[in-house]
Amino acid sequence: MADGLVLRPMTQHEYDTYRTRSVQDYAREIAEARGLDPADALATAEGEFAELLPDGLPSPGMHLWTAVTGDGEAVGLGWLELRRKTSGVSAWVYDVHLDADRRGQGLGRQLMEALHEQARELGATTIALNVFGHNTAAIRLYDSLGYAVTAQQMRRDL
Repeated sequence: MADGLVLRPMTQHEYDTYRTRSVQDYAREIAEARGLDPADALATAEGEFAELLPDGLPSPGMHLWTAVTGDGEAVGLGWLELRRKTSGVSAWVYDVHLDADRRGQGLGRQLMEALHEQARELGATTIALNVFGHNTAAIRLYDSLGYAVTAQQMRRDL
């Protein structure tokens, strides 16, 4: 695993805090990306989280970690799902988050590399994710880590 950052299983308290914040953040993202009004975006976000994490933290196939620096400071998180396919096991990255004040220090790369290692240890041979088009910093990071575009959605205001 990358020096300076490790992943540990997310605690219930961390999950509760994460879920509340993340539903709000995701609602803002999909409102912009999908052209939804805020109320519809919030309802959509809440519905998607309920579907993906019906049992909360112990939901089947879901793996949520807290990213911790060498001095024990929690600085972010990662969320993967294992997907079994006829071609093998793939990991899907649902969320990667690094605290805003810790960005630009190489920790995002370490977090992604730690997620790659966890996915391999769980039996995955591929990993995939979705990124909003306006998130240019994340796109640059994923490009530098060897991710390739496999699909693309586009929209134009009229």
